[in-house]
Amino acid sequence: MSAIIIKRSCCLGRRAINKPSTLSPRTFSSTIQTQDTAEPPITKQQRQTNNNSPLLTTNNELTAIVNSFPTTTGGRLNYAFGYGSGVLQQQSSSAGMVDIILAVDDPYSWHKENLVSQSHHYSGFARVGGARFVHWMQNFGARLYFHPFVYVDINVMNDVHGIDTATNHPTTTTTTIQREIKYGIVSTDDLIEDLTCWKYLYLAGRMHKPTVEIDLSTTPSSESDIQEQVVVNRRNEIAEAQQQNLLAAVSASILLHGGENEDMTLPIIQLYNTIAGISYAGDIRMQTGAEDPNKVKKLVETPGMQALWDNMYSLILSDMQRSGILTKDEVKLELDFNDIAMRKQLIQNLPNRLQLDEIVGDATSKDSVLRGSELLRTELANIVAPAAKSQSIKGFFSAGVSKSFTYAMAKFAKGRLKK
Repeated sequence: MSAIIIKRSCCLGRRAINKPSTLSPRTFSSTIQTQDTAEPPITKQQRQTNNNSPLLTTNNELTAIVNSFPTTTGGRLNYAFGYGSGVLQQQSSSAGMVDIILAVDDPYSWHKENLVSQSHHYSGFARVGGARFVHWMQNFGARLYFHPFVYVDINVMNDVHGIDTATNHPTTTTTTIQREIKYGIVSTDDLIEDLTCWKYLYLAGRMHKPTVEIDLSTTPSSESDIQEQVVVNRRNEIAEAQQQNLLAAVSASILLHGGENEDMTLPIIQLYNTIAGISYAGDIRMQTGAEDPNKVKKLVETPGMQALWDNMYSLILSDMQRSGILTKDEVKLELDFNDIAMRKQLIQNLPNRLQLDEIVGDATSKDSVLRGSELLRTELANIVAPAAKSQSIKGFFSAGVSKSFTYAMAKFAKGRLKK
């Protein structure tokens, strides 16, 4: 069976292949969704004993953090997720800085309101320049505006002390704790464009990996039913775009192994490592030691993490098996990496800018398949490198020199010490 993927309009690559795909983007789960509003905040005891779970920061905590920002008026928050070593366990990491992305309709209006209520989050440049300067800065790089080293207060439930005989409910107390966070603001349209077109492979690459979708159902709302439906529609657009993003990630990763694998098998864990590394191709932070060189391995192979990757990608791989592209079991894939017909099928799942004849290769030459895989690797690096570099430079103006220097030194220390 074949189906046509309906893609958003992206910039066309040279000699792009425009053929229908063999796979349709089903509803693939890309995030951990812990949206049970009846679940209480994590307790101190749970923090100490729940070592088998990769989740370091609960959804209730993440929601409490998001609720400290503008959510409905002005820019209107459509979608939010947490990620990084402060949210998901990465080997020996503890609950450090929490990374959060907020997708809003209108970044200018959002920043204008946030500058009033949270002006201390902004650099001196931004406070002087105001919302117009912030919006101008946002449009550089990958069109994200980050605030690192921000401290927010959230309520955490203490250990259960007993049962209230009147209500038969556990008796607890809450403590206000301070969490260190880094949060980024992105336009919903820019997020969708990156997911579908890989314009920057910044957030698209981040969302190739497990994240924690933040429950926004309990955020303050003063909107009409029509406005709330608009938010729901926007979230559905993001979900659809993310389906395309994940399918493209699997397809690109298989194509990257072309010409190098004679036994026609690929461990699934290796596939996940390849997917995780896509957004680091050409990243200056990896090249200069400003990032942990073992980061990709930690993202995939930390205990508990592979189950999250399986949750994200198992349906896609099952669809590919039904389509005859590959066969799989619990630990490996089997397919002919050099089969030109298969490569033609997979390349149709990539954004248009990467649908190049040269990447497919030539049926008369195995070397052409290897060259095609290397070309794809180069093209991915050409997307990642400029966005990552400009985003890093932008940090000195958006976060301020002091915070940016502290953040850079922390990254260098993490990268150098792991070598």
